[in-house]
Amino acid sequence: METIFVIAATALVAAATLAVWRAWAAENQVRKEAAAREAAEERARAEAAAREAAEERARAEAAAREAEARLRAEAEAWAQKAESDRDRAQARAAKEVEARKKAEARAEAEARARREAERRAASLGADLAESRADAAKNVDETTLVRALQRALPTLAPERAQRLENQLEALARNRADAERIRKELAAVSDEEVRAQLISKLKKAEFDAEALLKRLRHILEADPDLQGVRLSLAWGSRVAPMSKKEKKEKE
Repeated sequence: METIFVIAATALVAAATLAVWRAWAAENQVRKEAAAREAAEERARAEAAAREAAEERARAEAAAREAEARLRAEAEAWAQKAESDRDRAQARAAKEVEARKKAEARAEAEARARREAERRAASLGADLAESRADAAKNVDETTLVRALQRALPTLAPERAQRLENQLEALARNRADAERIRKELAAVSDEEVRAQLISKLKKAEFDAEALLKRLRHILEADPDLQGVRLSLAWGSRVAPMSKKEKKEKE
């Protein structure tokens, strides 16, 4: 009986021990599973953090690449602008050099032109001095007659009348010569032609004689100095008025 009691107690103890061990094993399993879950969660958090860090690094790298690209573009733009500015500066410098050369050439040309003008003026002065002396001899008949006609009001009445008569006689002789030439062109009779030719020669001779006399008057008369100057310079110079001549005298 006692043996059975011992066996039963031992069995109970063994059962209790087994139950305790099972409980401990179950609790240990629960702790392991909890630790495993916690480790898994920790790994998940670490992986998430790693992913976030990787994304942050990727964003930073992308931003850095963008910044680098922007800086490179700005550097290229600056380099292009610097090159363009340099080209413009070189072009401006070339233009300034060209303008300076042109200005120097222009100044040299102006100096040459000035020297040439001075030389021509000196030569012209000598020519004019000579032409003033020869104006009455070299001027054409029409210009001579007009110049003397303009001078008539400045002369004393008697002298003006004599000069006007001579001018009118010259005009008549020239008109007669022109009329006779026309008649000669229309006449075939030799005797008539001979008479006309004789008249033509006389009219032309008288006209030339009057012209020579008028040239001498213009050359020698002191009251016609203004006319001589006008003819020599090729421009109209008003003859000295009677009042001016009296004041000069």
